[in-house]
Amino acid sequence: MGIIGIIFGKKNTPWQRIDAAGASIDKPDFDRHETFSAITDEVIDGQHLVRIPAFWYRSGVVESGQHQGKKAVWVSSQPEDGFNLHPAFKKAGANTERFWVGKYQGTPDGEKLGSQPDLLPLTRINFPAMQLAAQRGDGFQLWSIYHLGAIQLLALIELGTADARSVLGDGNVKGGGVLPVSAELVAQATWRGITGLWGNVWQMVDGLQTDDQCRYRIWDANGNGSYVSTGARAPDGWIHRRHDRSGEEFDLGAVFLPKKTKDAREDAAYRCYTWSYANAVAYHGGYYGYGSNAGLFDLYVSVASSCSSPFIGGRLAKV
Repeated sequence: MGIIGIIFGKKNTPWQRIDAAGASIDKPDFDRHETFSAITDEVIDGQHLVRIPAFWYRSGVVESGQHQGKKAVWVSSQPEDGFNLHPAFKKAGANTERFWVGKYQGTPDGEKLGSQPDLLPLTRINFPAMQLAAQRGDGFQLWSIYHLGAIQLLALIELGTADARSVLGDGNVKGGGVLPVSAELVAQATWRGITGLWGNVWQMVDGLQTDDQCRYRIWDANGNGSYVSTGARAPDGWIHRRHDRSGEEFDLGAVFLPKKTKDAREDAAYRCYTWSYANAVAYHGGYYGYGSNAGLFDLYVSVASSCSSPFIGGRLAKV
């Protein structure tokens, strides 16, 4: 079971899981897959983290069989022809064996960003301050669009749908205010131990911006932290399709940046909303009052880095 993938769904069509050859798979045992089964909780520097092992991906079309010509994405626990190491596992041009992501939405830890249960999230600071707070030393940082993309990709394949709320629960999105990061309602939005993936507070995401023409800029795929222009425009609306263009230093097939949108949630494949504006930084997931707009693929690239709010937080990562 080294290679497993999923066909991108359309309006009212399933997100069919497939094998390496593009044939349908029913009810796979993900706990026997080398990548999914190796996702584990760890505590480092007193912070509760989740370890994500390195994997390889391929984004393209099914080449033959019953699903020939349909767009899909695959993951592999080992290098394979046509597959690339996911850029979440690149650091300064070198390959890494894993990254860690905060088990919880980021919490205050003195002057630093932490990941601890039973606390309210760290909010009311702007993007540069959150980046600085995440720098605890020894590879700690604010999570990036590549960390998020790797998690979204694995979760999409395991859940078998982009509408993660329909499988896991709504999370804290229906009003009532910010809750502790491990609260029962927040924890509905949990996949493989990563808690509060959406709702409660917006989560700042490093490595993604829009330019002055509202086109995505993203970190280079070699782990150098340098922004490259993609030429891909950021839309508003209910997310229906993602960008998959690539260039010399980037491949949007590794992440989930909205390309096409619909006017109604019921007509949109991802069942999540996106907002965009020029010269903005990225937030993910929605907050406690975002209602049906919130979800695993919700993306908000719509405000300046100077913005701070009681319902905007972050999430720790370690590379």
